[in-house]
Amino acid sequence: MKILIVDDSSTMRRVLKMGVLKAIGADSPTILEAENGEEGLDILRKNLDTDYVFLDVNMPVMKGDEMLRIMRGDKDLKDIKVIMQTTEGVREKVAELTRLGISGYLLKPYTQDIIMALMNKVMEKEAQKA
Repeated sequence: MKILIVDDSSTMRRVLKMGVLKAIGADSPTILEAENGEEGLDILRKNLDTDYVFLDVNMPVMKGDEMLRIMRGDKDLKDIKVIMQTTEGVREKVAELTRLGISGYLLKPYTQDIIMALMNKVMEKEAQKA
């Protein structure tokens, strides 16, 4: 399993990395990191076998929702599962992201246990589709 974490905060990337590693358990994933959407897209295009992207909404250079729109319009990236992270608990924002095809979202601040619960839920949903 390959996961990309895109967040301008190194602290949030570290928290996510630890939460994801806990959720996946023994199947240690490859975890890639980017500081903004532009860098995230570059990494994804070199790692088309990425399974999940944890994507922050508010970042410099390129915001997460812009990266998500580009991903959904790119035939090579459109099916990668995306979990958005945001401080914006506004229903309209969450509804907009859901329309763009996110697999889930995390409302900041969050804990490793919340990450683990969400990852388990998303992976269970994906297993049911298979």
